[in-house]
This record gives sequence, structure tokens and C-alpha cells, in this order.
Amino acid sequence: MKSARRHPNADAPILWHAVSWIIAVHLCGAFGAWYLWTYFHPATLALALCMFIVVHLSISAGLHRLYSHRAYRATKPLELFLVLFSAAAFQASIIVWVYQHRMHHEHSDTDRDPYSVEHGFWWAHMGWIWRTKVEVDPALVKDLRRNKLLVWQDGFHLQLAILMSFVLPVCVAGVLWSDPYGGGFVAGFLRLVFQYHCTWLINSVAHTYGFRHYESGGTARFTPWLAISTMGENSHERHHLVPEDYRAGVKWYHLDIAKWFIQMCSVLGLASGLRSMPERAVEARAQRSVSRSQL
Repeated sequence: MKSARRHPNADAPILWHAVSWIIAVHLCGAFGAWYLWTYFHPATLALALCMFIVVHLSISAGLHRLYSHRAYRATKPLELFLVLFSAAAFQASIIVWVYQHRMHHEHSDTDRDPYSVEHGFWWAHMGWIWRTKVEVDPALVKDLRRNKLLVWQDGFHLQLAILMSFVLPVCVAGVLWSDPYGGGFVAGFLRLVFQYHCTWLINSVAHTYGFRHYESGGTARFTPWLAISTMGENSHERHHLVPEDYRAGVKWYHLDIAKWFIQMCSVLGLASGLRSMPERAVEARAQRSVSRSQL
């Protein structure tokens, strides 16, 4: 791996509240792992897995493909579902998340990319979180500001995150099978540790290891072993070439779970206007990407 240059934000003051939160989540997650081993309850493990799947679908199909790239349109019931469960990812409000992700695409692999892998694997994975103070440019999220549901979520993000991440699983596990501690520490904190790292792997691993099917000029790659843990975000090279496509994986054997979820929502009348790009357009963009990288 080539040596990385320092990101401009690497010299910014440490955000101690972010550092403290990440440490606390991992410590509570470690306790959750011990609790699961010592007081194993299959229903609690099933709840944690269900929470992980639903929350990660809300990240991939919601935060990412719907709000960041407007790859399809969602009805208000679907939006409400995505808004509530994406809050359980504890990754800032939708407006802030989308702003950072759009910056990542607009300035990919440059100093203006907040989590560029060109500035180091661990910087892209999680180091950027401890140093990057976000000041949202309204011009990049003006479409989101017109959505009252997202403005409401932005104002009450912390309360919703606590409610959906911890209060909900504690209540479900506590009421249905008398395991509130498992609900909080296993389906809450331990699940959140895995949720964080599976999200961060896209920024680090999917920009470092894997294959280039289109020979594009960027760092994004096709990383098949991330398919299930990221709900289908492993076809990352293609995604960076055509981010407006609701699909990341296009072949029948690509495990793009978020794509299938969006297609199911379309059949149910909850999603519409699914945008897709033909392969010739993807290849043309790859060629232009290579040309720009050689300038």
C-alpha cells in the first residue's frame, strides 16, 4: 500500500465528543458480546440481526440511493420508515450525512473529499470522524431542505437516534421475552458496533481492495466479500461512475440487497421513478474518468 498524504483536516482539533462516543459504543458493544455469550437468548440475537438488516437497508436504500443520489422517488410511508430506522445508525442527521457523501462524490480522492482513502486507509475508515467538523453548505442540500420530514429529522436527530437505537430494542426484548439488557447491549450497542464498521468498510476497503471491472481512474473497486454486510454496496466502482443508478450490482448474481428492496417497494407502490444507466454509458464515463486522471 502506497504511503498516504495527510488530509487537511488531520491537523484540525480532535473532536473529543466524537472520540468519547466511539469509545463508549465499543466498550458497551464488548459488554454486549459478553452478555450474549453468558446469557444467550435466541430471540435477542434474532432481534439484533433484524435491527442490523433493517437499519442497513435504511442506510443503503435511504440515506445513500434515495437522498444522496435521488436514484428513485419514495412515498411518504416509505420515507418515514427510512427516516426512522436510518436514525438508529447513529451517523448524524440525513441532511448532514448526505452533504458529506455528496462531497465525497464531487471531490472523490482529493483533499476536499472528507473520507478520501488517498489520505490513508484508517483515515477513510474512521479517523476522519474524529477530526472533521461539518459545516453544511446549503447549496448542496437545498433539495433536502424542501422536505419537511427531513428538516424535522434534522432537528430531532439525537432524540430519534436514542429512541430507535436503544429504547426500541429494550422495549421489544423486555416486554416480549424479558431480556431488556440484551435488547440494549446486544441489539443496541453490539449491533451498532457492527453497523458502524460495515458502513466504514465502504470508505476504506471498497476503495482499496478488490477488482476494477471498468478500469476507471478512481480508487473505488468491486469488492464482492462486502456484498451481504453492506446490503449490496460492494459494486463500488460502478456506483462511483453512475451514482444516480438505483442499482449498484446489475448482474443476476450480484448480491445487491438494497436494489431488491427498492424493486420490492416499487412493486408495492411505495417507490417509483427508478433510474438506471445502460452499461455503454457506464463504460463511457469510465473512459472519461481515465482521461481526466491522466491530465
